[in-house]
Amino acid sequence: MNKKISFLVTIGLGVCGFGHAQEITVDPSQFTETFQTSVLDQITQDKERTHMMLDSVKQVAGNGVQFTDEDVNIAQRIQRLQKTIPLEYNARVKAYLDKYISRNYKPYMEKLLGLSSYYFPIYDQIFQEQGIPLEARYLSVVESSLDPHTVSTSGAVGPWQFIYGTAKVYNLNMDSYYDERKDVYSSTYAVASYLKEAYDEFNDWVLALASYNCGRGCVRRAIVRSGLRNPSYWELSPFLPKETQNYIPKYIAMTYVLNHAELYGLNPKEHELQAGNKVLMLDKSVNLASLANALTCSSDLIKQLNPAYKKGVVQATPEKPRRLVIPYNESMSDSLIYAALNNQANPAVQQAIAVLEDEREHRVVRGETLQSIAKKYNVSVQNLMAWNNLTSRSAIVGRTIAVAKPLDEKLTKNVIAANRAKAEKTERAAPSYVSYTVKRGDTLSGIADKHRGATVTKIKADNNIRGSHLKIGQKLKIYKGKS
Repeated sequence: MNKKISFLVTIGLGVCGFGHAQEITVDPSQFTETFQTSVLDQITQDKERTHMMLDSVKQVAGNGVQFTDEDVNIAQRIQRLQKTIPLEYNARVKAYLDKYISRNYKPYMEKLLGLSSYYFPIYDQIFQEQGIPLEARYLSVVESSLDPHTVSTSGAVGPWQFIYGTAKVYNLNMDSYYDERKDVYSSTYAVASYLKEAYDEFNDWVLALASYNCGRGCVRRAIVRSGLRNPSYWELSPFLPKETQNYIPKYIAMTYVLNHAELYGLNPKEHELQAGNKVLMLDKSVNLASLANALTCSSDLIKQLNPAYKKGVVQATPEKPRRLVIPYNESMSDSLIYAALNNQANPAVQQAIAVLEDEREHRVVRGETLQSIAKKYNVSVQNLMAWNNLTSRSAIVGRTIAVAKPLDEKLTKNVIAANRAKAEKTERAAPSYVSYTVKRGDTLSGIADKHRGATVTKIKADNNIRGSHLKIGQKLKIYKGKS
């Protein structure tokens, strides 16, 4: 069958709404212009229906709103975005959408796109785990512009903007050292709990989202005032506070633009949070500045990753562990992180251990720049230039350059000696084995008697022997206790 005809047949079946898959053979000579026309007519009808929907919206909104063919396209794109949460396109949504795609808003929207690459994967993981629609993540953009330090006029704080009372209800801790409303993980679990309860009450995801702005009690009272039974958000909107009337239109417009950024020439702005990171649970207190020094990373970056700690100190105990997010790349080992977390008293030793665990030199290949090397090793371009006596015009291709701060030689030797002593101590404490070759007449019990600390059971377990049969020349690993 002609490929073009086959494709149009497939489209035609989908448009005409065939309920069951059917195997159809079409003779190209029978594929008439009439069938092609019917397919195109169906597509035109879909657009006309969308136009009619927008016209009805226009009548409600007044003649001040003008919908164009592009609005029809936008409305259809929004319909295709729908998963669990219903999304509508109307005059109020259009007003915010036009604002978000305007030239004045471009820097702001590109900043949000960049930040979303860090925040959205965290939201998605928690929402999926808690059974919340992933589309709810865009609510945080409307709430805080993805800035955990945002404080509203009502005192709401964090990426999800919890006020003090609601934060307490959802077990978020707040004291002079720690504000868990700013912790992206804890606050997202809290918002998931809220949205679950709101949906269980209203049986409507859009009303659940609206209640996040004004409170569930406010939505209940609005339903009573409306006199409606099971109203939708749009039906209830006139009875809600002005801010909540605008809340869902903002949410829908933001959802649309962030999903179709490329259509409007929006590109994510780069930022430090886009680098890799690792999440730890601490059971002891840690000073963030000392930790940053030990990991040879930016103190500002550590603070950005851990906005909940007000004074740069993680106060943790085994009874009250705390979350810590650290910058992480492939060159960092678990032993490096352990050393950095457990040698807080001596920042110089911390830094020495960190550098000894990491690569200190890098051979520059064609295509690399100081900027790309600095990003790879999580250091600044200025430091690379200082450590290697470079200027902005220096040729670096083919050179081997230092990518970590040169250390004091005596300090380095002391750290190496300490690590070696620790390794030797571990080795001495480790179980010791000898190799034994089976001879004629040997038995398991006889071999065990020859080696202090060995038993028949242990020999069989260490050598994966099921019965008691041995082969002459067979090599056995024999336990002889700790050396």
